[in-house]
Amino acid sequence: MILNTGNFYRFFLAFTLACGVAGTAGALEDDRGRSLAPLPAATRIVSLAPHATELVIALGAADRLVAVDPHSDAPGLDAKLPRVAAYPNPDPEKLLALRPDLVLVWGEGLSAVMLARLEAMGFRVFVSQPRQLEDVATSLERMGALLGRGEAASELAQRYRERLEAITLRYASRTQLPIFVQIWEMPLITIGAGTFMDDALARCGTRNLARGLSGASPRVAMESVLAMKPALIVSTVSSADDSRWRRAGLVGDSPGNARFIRFVDPVLERPSPAALDALERLCAEIDTRRAR
Repeated sequence: MILNTGNFYRFFLAFTLACGVAGTAGALEDDRGRSLAPLPAATRIVSLAPHATELVIALGAADRLVAVDPHSDAPGLDAKLPRVAAYPNPDPEKLLALRPDLVLVWGEGLSAVMLARLEAMGFRVFVSQPRQLEDVATSLERMGALLGRGEAASELAQRYRERLEAITLRYASRTQLPIFVQIWEMPLITIGAGTFMDDALARCGTRNLARGLSGASPRVAMESVLAMKPALIVSTVSSADDSRWRRAGLVGDSPGNARFIRFVDPVLERPSPAALDALERLCAEIDTRRAR
């Protein structure tokens, strides 16, 4: 029965794509370099990533969402929408029952095997994986094309780029604070180069001391952090305080000691337009410590 449903669904999608509006624009690429036809515009969307949900809502298409992942919590989201597990693997049967014409997934958490399986079942899948703050604007434009809201997406992307540039100009040229970011306590884990948070910190006028380490989330020993000699510790752990760093002799109130900030804002970890609100708050917090 499942196989028959899948066959029907593959036929339905193929037929819909073939009968799209004449003059269909050329295919666009997702963040894995895969080509997707922008038409027909998606009207039944399943979002399996919080940032993708926020992109859809930002584009004024919240009413097209038929299901989201368990962690999507953006303002304007219908709390009654069905929740579909996203990782480690989405449930293909649940997706079939929802009859989406577009499935949005986060590239970091989706294996090539599962992606191939979803495509084989006939789903139009868009892989979204913005790595830098600038990538959010591009994601808006691509998503706008898939939703038939290209003009609105272009305007939103332009406003986003202008605001991002203004924040960067305000803070990035200031005294570069050497910084260490703590995203986990036991074991001690930080952020590497090429990550969304690393980009945010650079725009706030800091120098991430872990950029030379291997991986996006490298483990690091306390001795290594002491050797880095950061001027500022930023922790994204909600339960963290500076006691550990004080015991190690790194953080203190005397001149020459590092300062500590606990900055917990999951929005900054989500590549969506709302990330700029969190970026401004983070830059302002860092600037206060810089002034001291």
